[in-house]
Amino acid sequence: MRQILILLILIGPLSASAQTDGDSAKSDPVEINTSGDVITLEPIEVEVQRLEKKPRYTIKGRTIRSATGSGGDPLRVLNSLPSVGILNDFVGVLSVRGGGPEDNLYYFDRLLLGYPYHLQGIVSTVNAEVIESVEVYPGGYGAEFGSDSQAVIDIHSRTKTDTAFGGTVNLNPVYSQAFLEGNLGERGYWYAFGRRSYMGPLFELLPRLLEIENDLVTEVPKFWSYQGKGVYQLNSVHKLVINAIAADDSADFNFGSDEVSTSDLRGPLRSDNPFDSQGIHLYSEKENQFSSVVSLTRSFSRTELNFGEGYFYRTAQSVYALRGDLEYWAKFPKTLLESGFLLASLPSTLISDGARPFEEGDPDYDFRLKRDGAKILTSTSTILHRLEGYIQATQDLSTFRYADLYATVGMRPSYLNLIDTFSLQPRGLLGVTLGPESANSDVLFFFPLDLRFMYGTYIQNPQPYQVVLGKTNPDIAPSLAQHYVIALSKELTSEITQKQLPSQTRIEVAGYYKDLRDMITYNESESRYQNQRTGYVKGVEISLEHEISNVFRGWLSYAYTISKRQDSPRDEERFYMYNTPHALSIGLNYLSETWELGANWQYKSGVLYSPLVGREPYTNPFTKNKTWLPIYDEPERTTAYHRLDLRIHRSFHLIKNWKGGVTLELWNAYNRTNSLQVRYNSDFTKEVPIAQLPIVPFFALTLEF
Repeated sequence: MRQILILLILIGPLSASAQTDGDSAKSDPVEINTSGDVITLEPIEVEVQRLEKKPRYTIKGRTIRSATGSGGDPLRVLNSLPSVGILNDFVGVLSVRGGGPEDNLYYFDRLLLGYPYHLQGIVSTVNAEVIESVEVYPGGYGAEFGSDSQAVIDIHSRTKTDTAFGGTVNLNPVYSQAFLEGNLGERGYWYAFGRRSYMGPLFELLPRLLEIENDLVTEVPKFWSYQGKGVYQLNSVHKLVINAIAADDSADFNFGSDEVSTSDLRGPLRSDNPFDSQGIHLYSEKENQFSSVVSLTRSFSRTELNFGEGYFYRTAQSVYALRGDLEYWAKFPKTLLESGFLLASLPSTLISDGARPFEEGDPDYDFRLKRDGAKILTSTSTILHRLEGYIQATQDLSTFRYADLYATVGMRPSYLNLIDTFSLQPRGLLGVTLGPESANSDVLFFFPLDLRFMYGTYIQNPQPYQVVLGKTNPDIAPSLAQHYVIALSKELTSEITQKQLPSQTRIEVAGYYKDLRDMITYNESESRYQNQRTGYVKGVEISLEHEISNVFRGWLSYAYTISKRQDSPRDEERFYMYNTPHALSIGLNYLSETWELGANWQYKSGVLYSPLVGREPYTNPFTKNKTWLPIYDEPERTTAYHRLDLRIHRSFHLIKNWKGGVTLELWNAYNRTNSLQVRYNSDFTKEVPIAQLPIVPFFALTLEF
């Protein structure tokens, strides 16, 4: 599959766009005008003066679309944030501050996002054209989010445009997509987006172009997705939003002796993973008084896996939810009160014919469930009920000559009927702004500085399969995580002069510790899931970002993270699979009316693997088949990963309202051989290293009319 993915991204998209009465489809409503005549600053100053000191990173839509090395993908850009890493060049699994994918919760305009990537990494399930911003809450955040997560990725699409009607069509050998948008009179806005893959001809060529097994792919992997949104301003206070998003991935492979060594796992591997979400939302706001959102949503997701000789796993869940959030300024801007609730009903089904999901941390992982040599059959349906709420207050405590104190205190109660458990999750923040108010000038002052201490308790409830698969375990308890975070930040904004464009510099240093308890894993000796894993994460991260108007952006981010787990009291402590001790990212972007130039360099520690030290013969007591069992040494890391990506974009006017553009990106520009993983041959006598992307050109043409 590595060769397949390489070929998919070698050929860039051809785009065509149509717009009338304006040209905002390619820019954010809040971005700075780059015409050279008028410069409009973003409303960031309003946010600074308010007490909403949220522990989050925000990436704007224009930054996403002009990012280097991502092909304009809205989620791969997150890899530039400190302590946020993508697993590898092919798989878009996000690890946030030493956590795993199960710790992350994705929202798209308040809808649950089932999974972020098609086929684990080809392209995002969301459309970059309409992204206004992506907010990442890496940990230590307040009570406003819950729902079994330790990190939140909150994606927002825009709610207005200057375009009466416009659209974009993209065509390439992997998929086609269409995007349309427009206004609803003077009060409304809408957009619709659809994408569908058509990779059949490409897969027919693969055996001739690359050295792959032509019988591995028995059905061409395919995917589709759509999203839509309608916004209507009812009056000066209330706004109604209706939106929907859906995606589906499916594939069919055939695994022989080269892929798996155990005979009953050979054969077809079929997967099908659809999800869809719809919602209606009422937004209400009075400036400096209150803002609220009430949402009624419905989400569905299904995971299906058919493996080998009749092994089958299928889980499906719908979520019907009523969610409300309120911000009320008891005294603007000194006292902010927040509250909210979540009422959800979750009809769920589970069917397992001797199979369980993948679990991190076991090099000899076996998803088969057997008792006395026979597969364990499980079929169950249940309706879960989730009740959550929160209350939170932020207060400007006192003001001294050189220090302003503020604090946030919140509590999130939660109940889930699956295990009949009720929890209280306290969260809080204590902040101080140090130094005289002499910032935002042409001279870089050390003060003022913002210093924050954050604490939060986060629970993650067990999934239905963890209660019923194997031997049922109704006594299983939620996993518990406690976050301790300290962050120091500095923000500088220069004045606008005739000779100098406005600039902004942001510096942040953060340290964190996460105490992880009662994590749920499968106990093979007991044949059931139990709260037996513990662990911790500690790290420090540094980020520096400098912007000059909307012309130049440069950044540097570094993170040092140690993430360890102890799978049970009898096991030794080990590094977590997704832990990357060192991660460094340096990037530059230059934008003008006609040119965009970018460079991005990444460095991170190598991947973990278990070196071979020997093997021993093994005879299956039931089938009498003879094979070899590997003997591993202590885990090691491959050589470090580093990669340089370059980007150049040229836009130009054609005739009348026609515009065009050419983009060229060069990924892994100096052709570094980075390790993806280390495999072993069938008789475990040799290690077989697998590489990530080589040097890859990415080419795109854009036509707007």
